[in-house]
Amino acid sequence: MTKILGASKVTVRFSVTIPEDARKYLGIKEGQTVVFVEENGKVVLKNEL
Repeated sequence: MTKILGASKVTVRFSVTIPEDARKYLGIKEGQTVVFVEENGKVVLKNEL
């Protein structure tokens, strides 16, 4: 089952804010690098490798 952890608008500079629930779920901290990975035709946000 898919669980939505938040939503964010894309700015004019193509930036997005990672919603708090998603940050907490992934353990993302300020200054950390995240990666965008293609998995089975979907783009997935992951904590740095």
